[in-house]
Amino acid sequence: MDGLHLTTAHRPTDTRIFDKEATSLSEAGFDVGILAHDTPTESQNGIDFFNLGSASTRVDRWRHIPKAARIAKRLDAEVYHFHDPELIPVGLYLAESTDGAVVYDVHEDYGHVVTTRGWIPDPISPPLSYLVPEIESRAVSRFDAIVTVSDWVAAPFQNQETPVVVAHNFPRTEILQRTADSVEREQTHVLCYVGGIHEIRGIYRMLDLLNTLLERGVDVELWVLGAWGPDENHQQVAQYIQRHELGQYVQFPGYLAYEDMFQYLHSADVGLALLDVEHYEGGVPTKFFEYLYAGLPIVTTPVDAVSAFMPDEYCHVVQQGDTEATANAVENALERDCDTTEMQSLVETKYSWESEAKKLVQIYDDLI
Repeated sequence: MDGLHLTTAHRPTDTRIFDKEATSLSEAGFDVGILAHDTPTESQNGIDFFNLGSASTRVDRWRHIPKAARIAKRLDAEVYHFHDPELIPVGLYLAESTDGAVVYDVHEDYGHVVTTRGWIPDPISPPLSYLVPEIESRAVSRFDAIVTVSDWVAAPFQNQETPVVVAHNFPRTEILQRTADSVEREQTHVLCYVGGIHEIRGIYRMLDLLNTLLERGVDVELWVLGAWGPDENHQQVAQYIQRHELGQYVQFPGYLAYEDMFQYLHSADVGLALLDVEHYEGGVPTKFFEYLYAGLPIVTTPVDAVSAFMPDEYCHVVQQGDTEATANAVENALERDCDTTEMQSLVETKYSWESEAKKLVQIYDDLI
């Protein structure tokens, strides 16, 4: 096997891991596999899956880390490509005990992220925010390459001898031609969100917005596309929806295949990114480019790193928590016509995964 992707924290069909990286490598002629929990039973896109079993809790995930190391070593890959900081010990073990190259794919600034995780007790959070980057810094010298999602995430690794490559999470456009099929809507207007469903990703801000727009007499509904965050209280969200009588105005289609997700986006009117500003400091969320490619104007909280990519005419920035201003921005976006052809062309020519995939293929060419 040329490349084995390892994850204990992501779905085996995670968009970055499966749809973009593994699929692009397979299309480039590499023999690729994914080792994860709850995998499909058959190969997809030429990619084989290797199952760690089921994991419904973090303890399950962590309990299977030694198993992941054993299976990965047995599979004898030329490149071991892991995606979670909890797998750093596995990466070190594989670097020491096999002839395979090891690649660490860093999806976030984990030192910053741990300070925003509600399940981490407050007394532990500050030391962890120091310890995680320290562990990463000491470990990367043993790895053969670092792949990150943005320049900001890459910055702490740039002074290391290990090569660092930024592969932005841009949309994979070649498989996402605009579809004639549409998702049926119940109301005149549709707001859409893509991503994990979590308080820090704005679920309550979106519901507050929906409630405010309905009180203003706007005929609107909200589509929330994605999986629930592991810490999110589903019942609390359901109670909010029931209390404000929003049930008929909200849909939760769940985690969707990449092509199905875009069918929803192409059928919507506005893309939402009401993210927690502190948590997403320096981040470049993929949803911005997915909305842009689908021709959706974007209403977002101030995510500074995104400003370098997003044209002002398609991106309405509102202060976090200012529901009235957010509702005003949505109404303005609904009234304004967008040049969807120009938006799609911008992504295809400047912000597509196809250009980023070439960097990843080059890493594998160099390592194998």
